[in-house]
Parts: sequence; C-alpha cells; structure tokens
Amino acid sequence: MNTITKNEEVKKEVSIKNDTSIKTWAMVQDVANSEIKANGKMLYIFKNFMKMYEDQQLDVSKYFDEKANDKNLSSILFDTSGERKTLIAKDFSTFTNKVLIPSLGQNLLNFQKDFGYEYKALEQISPVVLFGLANRKWLDLDKMLIETENKKIPVEICLDWNIFNFKNLSGNEQVFRHNLVKSLFSDKEQGKQYYCTFRGDKGILEISKKFFLPKKVHSDNVVNAEVSPFAKAMQSLTDTDKGVIGAITTLTQAKEGTPAIKRLNNEIDELYSVIIKSLELIANSNTKNAQQTLLDIHADVLMHINADNFNSQFPKIKLHKVEFNPRVKNTVIDLNNGGDIIKFVSNL
Repeated sequence: MNTITKNEEVKKEVSIKNDTSIKTWAMVQDVANSEIKANGKMLYIFKNFMKMYEDQQLDVSKYFDEKANDKNLSSILFDTSGERKTLIAKDFSTFTNKVLIPSLGQNLLNFQKDFGYEYKALEQISPVVLFGLANRKWLDLDKMLIETENKKIPVEICLDWNIFNFKNLSGNEQVFRHNLVKSLFSDKEQGKQYYCTFRGDKGILEISKKFFLPKKVHSDNVVNAEVSPFAKAMQSLTDTDKGVIGAITTLTQAKEGTPAIKRLNNEIDELYSVIIKSLELIANSNTKNAQQTLLDIHADVLMHINADNFNSQFPKIKLHKVEFNPRVKNTVIDLNNGGDIIKFVSNL
C-alpha cells in the first residue's frame, strides 16, 4: 500500500513539472510571436509615416526653431557647406517631439508621462523615418513590405540597392555611400536588393542609425582597414588594464620543490608556446619591419640573459664570462647599451 502511494506521489510530481514546462514553453512562444508581430507593425508604422509625408501630414519644418531661415528636410540632413550631418539620439528625440507626435494629433505636454510605451515606440521609429525621408525616391511604398502567410516569419522590407549605390556618384556623397556599403555589406550582398526586418544586426533600425553617423562609419572603416581582427585580439591580450597578459606583472610565485611550482611551470610552458608561434609568424613575414623585429627581440632577450636573475640561476655563465652579444670581426656589439648591428655592418 505504501509503495503504491509513493509511486502515485512521484507520478503527480512529474506531472506537475511537465505541466509547468508546457506552460512556460507556451509563454516563451507567446513572447516570440509578440516580438514578430511588433517588428512587423513597426515597419507598417514607418510606411504610414512615409505616406503622411507625401500627403503633407508630416511637417518637418516643425523640427526647427522659429527663427531658422531654412526649414527644409535637407537642412536636417546637411550643413550649410553640403556636408552630411551627424544625427544622434538627441536629434532623433527632437524629431520625435516636434514632428512625429504632433503629426499624430497628440500634444507633447505630458506625452512621455501619459504614453510612456508609445513614446518609446516613436523614439525607435524616428531614425528610420528620417532614413526613409532621406531616401524617399528609392522606396516603393506599395511594394516594399514583404509579408508571408507563415506567422513565424517576420515582415521584411525591401531596400532598393540605389539607396546604397555609390558608383554613379562623385565627391563627398560617393565617399559617404562607399564607406556605408563597406561597413554594412559583404561583397556577395552588394549590388542587389536588400531584405531585412525592423530590428536585428542589419535591420533597418541599425542601418538608419549608422546612416546618420558618417564620420564614425568612415573612422571605423579606417580602423578595420589598418587593424585586423587578429591584431585586435592580440591588443585585448596585451591591454595593460584588462589584458590577460598585459595586466599582470608576475607569474605565480613559487619555489622549487613546492606544489605551486607545477602551476608556475605550466604558465611558463604556455608563454613559451606563444613566443615560439609569434616568432614563426614574424619570421615568415617577408618585410623589413618583420626581420628588424626579430633583431629587436634578440636584443630584448640579451638584456634579460645578462641580468642578475639569469646569472643567479646559472652562475657559471657569469663565472666563465660567456658572451651572448654578437661579434663582428672580433668587435663585440653591445646591444644592451645602444649597439646597432645593422648600422655597424652598414658602415663597414
């Protein structure tokens, strides 16, 4: 009887766990479905704002102060010299407050307080609306949104490649579009229509924000051209504040015969592997700088071999006056005191 009761209790517990799991999974799916719907609705809101602009229901002149001489859209996007402006969060907020909210028949007074979530939605759509206005002639409002019958697939927007095309342009605008394309798209993605959702790494929201950061896009491209992913990874290792190698000043402190010596030896072995691999990579680089670096490393090694710490471990090295510095025609080149072997042999 007790066994039966116990089995029933186990079954009941398993059943409760299964019920909770099922309910939780259903909740997760509800959240995912809501996110898919929300992404789609944001694109439709964007489309509606574009139509409102065409119907003169979106007054961009309200973006400017009353005393501004030029209240056209171009003055939001470009400065007086024709250079593209950098637009950031405060500019998008201004556009939200002065243009989007009034266009919806709403009063800005207490809007953020009374409609907090609605305000956040408008803040998110603001850079996308400005992006759309800047590229209005390339947007087919009737055909640009792609929606399938499969509710699991979010609504996408089709962006005509002419938005990004730079080949038929000239001057600053060509440079700007070229930098934008280089920062956003792979070679395979270029030259054809681009489909994306509202959010995501390369969704229209992120594209729009990047579109209004021309100087940052340019600087990022310069950095990426000069600093490879490998170099960035090495920089993170040698960073003097946070780097695994750069931020430490000593290895594990241990004496011979103690348990900690194994830990120290493991650290030394790993560093040796890094050193050997680094030397191979440098030596295989067929440039003068690479080969000069080998000589610089040689000089650094000599400095440590001639130091007291080395000699204390190998006293006979010092006793017998072992010479590690290079010798050219019986002349010792003291690398640790300013000796330059390349300069020396060049003057022979």
